[in-house]
Amino acid sequence: MHEKTIGRPERDPFETLVDVLAAANRYDFLLGIVPVAFAVALVAAHVLGVSMAQAMLVAAIIGVFVVVDACYRNPPTDQGSR
Repeated sequence: MHEKTIGRPERDPFETLVDVLAAANRYDFLLGIVPVAFAVALVAAHVLGVSMAQAMLVAAIIGVFVVVDACYRNPPTDQGSR
C-alpha cells in the first residue's frame, strides 16, 4: 500500500541527499569529522585490541586539530563586509 502525500511532490531520497551534501560547506564537513573520529576510535579499540583510553586520546587529538583548523587557521570570514 502506498500513501500519496498531499501538497508535497514526491522526491527521490537520493536526490535529497545530493542536495543536502551540495549545500554543505567546508565547516559542515569539519564538524562531521569529530564524531566520525570517535566512532572509528571505538571500532578500532574493539577490533585492534588497543585500550579505550588510547583510542579516545587519538580521537580527541584529531578533534582538537579540526577545531583549531576551523577556528584559528582558516576562520570563517564575513562575505558581506568587503
